[in-house]
Amino acid sequence: MSPISLLAANSVLLCAIVLGLGHLLGSIRVRGVALGVAAVFFVGLGIGALDDRLRLPDFADQFGLALFVYLIGLAGGPTFFAALRRRGLRDNAFVAVVLTAAALTAAGTAAAFHLSPATAAGVFAGALVNVPALGSAQEALRAVDPVRAETLASEAAVGMSLTYGYGVIAMIGALITYLVFVRVDLAREAGENSGLAPAPQKLIERTVRITRGAGVSVAELTAQLARDGDALLVRLRRDNRMHVAATVATLREGDLLSVVGTRGATRDLVVRLGENARPALSLDRGTLDFRRITVSDPAVAGTCVADLDLPRRHKALITRVRRGDHDLIATPATRLMLGDRVRVVAPRDRMAEVTALLGDSDQSLAKVNFTGLTLGLALGLLLGAVAVPLADGATLRLGLAAGPLVAGLVLGRAGRTGPITWHQPRSTILVLRQVGVALFFAGVGLKSGGALVRGFSDGDAWKIIGAGALVAAGTTVVCIAGGRLLRMPLSWLMGVMAGIDTNPAVLTFTEERTGNELPALAYSLVFPVAMVLKVLIAQLMILLLLDP
Repeated sequence: MSPISLLAANSVLLCAIVLGLGHLLGSIRVRGVALGVAAVFFVGLGIGALDDRLRLPDFADQFGLALFVYLIGLAGGPTFFAALRRRGLRDNAFVAVVLTAAALTAAGTAAAFHLSPATAAGVFAGALVNVPALGSAQEALRAVDPVRAETLASEAAVGMSLTYGYGVIAMIGALITYLVFVRVDLAREAGENSGLAPAPQKLIERTVRITRGAGVSVAELTAQLARDGDALLVRLRRDNRMHVAATVATLREGDLLSVVGTRGATRDLVVRLGENARPALSLDRGTLDFRRITVSDPAVAGTCVADLDLPRRHKALITRVRRGDHDLIATPATRLMLGDRVRVVAPRDRMAEVTALLGDSDQSLAKVNFTGLTLGLALGLLLGAVAVPLADGATLRLGLAAGPLVAGLVLGRAGRTGPITWHQPRSTILVLRQVGVALFFAGVGLKSGGALVRGFSDGDAWKIIGAGALVAAGTTVVCIAGGRLLRMPLSWLMGVMAGIDTNPAVLTFTEERTGNELPALAYSLVFPVAMVLKVLIAQLMILLLLDP
């Protein structure tokens, strides 16, 4: 049996080889740049071009896509709705305009170059670096033209394969050019717009000797600080006795109070209440101790810090939440998530109680919550199957791409429903998301390899590459011009552009350039909406442009 026949007869072996070689290729860096998991797609294209029999069952790419987008939504849900209330309507309307312009450019260039509507949708997905949009377009093709569905789906995949990543190159290149010719003091700009970014910042601790704040209610001061979300009262020493600050009614002259928060917020508290004192109260661990505890008990996931009522029940306080690589102030409204590492201040003899409450088990976090994962994914798939009737008998569905994404956003915000915990540990989300997108890339790449070869042989490949370059460049110009017209701070605009591209590479570049948190917050605000819109626009392009 030849190697080709062996692979064609054994889809599991074929999948393993594509995934293994793809990740090996994706780990190779050239001038600091690597393809990452996207290399699986290109390895799939190469192997699929050898023989049309080399393909995976449809389940592989369909399940991979649904899993990938559901976990994106689940991770983004807790921050998305909060950011949406602050300034989401205007910025997401801007995103809708930019993506509409990109779709029109893709459709126009495809018509001018005599490319098919399926290829136009693939160019739209590739130039804007969006895997779910390709999956959505292919799903629409199967519904509109079942007879030619496989051929058209391959055309869409080829359109994406030849233009994938143009958006990243165009956005980063345009921003570098803009920063060279337009001088902007990004640090000063971030300071002037600090109200936009209650995002993770460097936290410090100060100890205050109370000389001006005697009589101030600790509860009222705590509530005021919670609204701002940038400082927290932690310990209080009075008459040589140490207390958790939240257990004391009012401040007295001579009290020593430790506060944690941003540099500016803690400095303002010192000015308001008294004067800096040395040494720091946190150095005295005789009565009150502190430690990092991992949130691993599903019963706590999705619970607000205030609902735990730790000061009353355990004389304890959560001061910081480490999520990913950032420390956050633990405000009363902060929702705890599985995998969070929280810093707890508590009496030494009660620390074990708080540890037991939160879990603190790495082994528990290694287990996937399959109940929440599978039921949430099922709800997303059901939502995606709902058909919205359009003119002339056509229907629009959220499909495998947008349905699970929307469900993930909603369930990620809810955290839990009765006994069901929707949250997953951050490590679980990252691993399963990687598995999902790799399966999708492998399945789609293998199916499209033959079409890619035929595209180069008949000359359409160069037209597709040109169309992708026009779409990416046009989108970047509209972003920068529109954002400056709307007077967005440049740091914020850079984050919006990264969100429109739905690609972390652009976000990483903007964070390194700006050195502030505005890009990350802007990205989290527009990313989910951009994802859903790309999925829906890709479907609409098929429904409106393709002759059934």
